[in-house]
Amino acid sequence: MFSIIFWVLTLLSLALFGGATYLVVRALLKKFNQNQGIDMESPQALSSHSKGTSLAKNTTLLKALTIGILSILALIPLGIIMDMTSDREALYHSVVDEIGRSWGEQQTLSGPVLVIPYSYFVMQEEVSADGKNRHQVKRTYQDELVILPKKLKLDLDLKHDFRTRGIYQSLVYNATLQGKADFSLSHYEIPNLIAFDNKNARLAFGVSSNQAIDKVDKLELTGEAVTLSGSLMSGTGLGTTGGLEKGFNQGVQVGEASDFSVDFAMTLRGSQSISALPLGEQTLLNIHADWPHPSFKGLLPAERDINAQGFTASWNISHLTRNYPQEFIKSNQSTLTEVSANAILFEPVTHYGKIERSVKYGLLFIVLTFIMLFIFELGQKTSLSTIQYVLVGSAMALFYLLLLSLSEHLAFLHAYLIAACIPVLSVSAYVGSATASIKRGAIVGIMLVSLYAVLYSILQLEDYALLMGTGLLLVVLLILMFVTRHQPKNTA
Repeated sequence: MFSIIFWVLTLLSLALFGGATYLVVRALLKKFNQNQGIDMESPQALSSHSKGTSLAKNTTLLKALTIGILSILALIPLGIIMDMTSDREALYHSVVDEIGRSWGEQQTLSGPVLVIPYSYFVMQEEVSADGKNRHQVKRTYQDELVILPKKLKLDLDLKHDFRTRGIYQSLVYNATLQGKADFSLSHYEIPNLIAFDNKNARLAFGVSSNQAIDKVDKLELTGEAVTLSGSLMSGTGLGTTGGLEKGFNQGVQVGEASDFSVDFAMTLRGSQSISALPLGEQTLLNIHADWPHPSFKGLLPAERDINAQGFTASWNISHLTRNYPQEFIKSNQSTLTEVSANAILFEPVTHYGKIERSVKYGLLFIVLTFIMLFIFELGQKTSLSTIQYVLVGSAMALFYLLLLSLSEHLAFLHAYLIAACIPVLSVSAYVGSATASIKRGAIVGIMLVSLYAVLYSILQLEDYALLMGTGLLLVVLLILMFVTRHQPKNTA
């Protein structure tokens, strides 16, 4: 409500300012003509006006000023359309996030890690009740040792899909994970250690969202003195360790010093992106997806191949890229998320992004349309009234509202073609009718088709948008200079 009131007040202010400026300039021109011996109220002046030679009303300067004022006023509808686009885009993102929470959010995979409980003692000094005697008391505490794998290999295969809600759709994926982790246990020096509880160790696997786990297809151990115990359990028991707060665990029994491997496979769901934490001393990560528009964050892949059928990316990451050790105590509350390899299923530009960019060029293209009509007037020796310029500007602004409405239901190219037909056909027919010339209307139509073709090219070639816009302005300026090169001095 506040934004509507603001735009109405702004429109009234600009209208008053523009009207006052117009009256002042018209009065100055009238005074100038009177000084030159031309009486604007005389019958001769009125007669010359009927013949199209009145300097006050047909001067190039006055028409240019009118076009400038109308261009400033065009900011009002363009601003309102920009606000509407931002609101619709915010609604779109909220729906996408809601679908992601239901289907599966951005997934971050970590692990497996080996967690071994242990007990240790602390000698504490206590004072007797009378406060006279001091003695040492041995207290026993429990903690857990977290051991990261020596070598970790992860292979991810992503299949993209779309989920819709109303008129909106969200890009999601199904992921198949194949992995192998190699562990090498040794004797660990822990102060005041009493004993490790190797029979109650567990393997913890971290994921961002448990509800997105479809199933664990395989979990096998290879090695001596290591066996599975119990079944898969939800949670990792490492809620204070960043990157391993959520997930599942599998109980194992391990020897005091043994080497073993864990082969695992699972399927899970997610949306937008997938990440993996390089927890191994050497981590090999391979991601294959059938989506052709990836974007990489964090550690960039060592190799990647992108084509129309999808992409493949590979990472070979050393533990030297991070600052946490291969073994740490759970109570130290370490975080493992400082380094990650991230692949985003990137949607190049949503239709809302294209519309926002087109509206940003809106004022430029409305001004260019006015200039083209102005050049048309000068070249064709005809004249359009102020109200006709206002209606042309309204048709140009309506194009962006139509584009916003249609793009929510059609492909952007189809929406753009339909929306562009409205100003092209209406303005060219309007000008042809106003000038009683089909030829002149066709000329305006060709100019508008060229203008909207350039706008579409700018929207598609984002990297060259500034260059193309600047070139277009230069071409229009040169045409304007060419057409006005023989204008009489008394019309300037």
